[in-house]
Amino acid sequence: MDIESGSQYRVEFPFVVTTYSGYDVDGPFTDECWRPGCKDIPCAPDDFEMVADGIGEMILTVVDVHKPGKYPERVFYTRKWIDPEGKEFGSSKLHITTTPTFKRRVAGYYHNYRVL
Repeated sequence: MDIESGSQYRVEFPFVVTTYSGYDVDGPFTDECWRPGCKDIPCAPDDFEMVADGIGEMILTVVDVHKPGKYPERVFYTRKWIDPEGKEFGSSKLHITTTPTFKRRVAGYYHNYRVL
């Protein structure tokens, strides 16, 4: 797989429901929201399984690919999320990783998981 500037990759990604605490004009509040990733649930005395509450997407947009001299090739990219309800969120922060790591990230979630 060749990675080129401007390419966009949409990856299926697990989400869990979590509680958000914040403040507004009426004072403190809590609300449920989606968080990318899985949670661990014990399934035996010495074991656990990874579970998700829903499936969303991670959107990776390649900004540039650069090979600095003798060092490994790097991919500069931005990341956004789409939660299971379709809401897009995430910052435009620039991320940097090596090309092999980026290819593993595009291949899907890092662990096996089950959707509840």
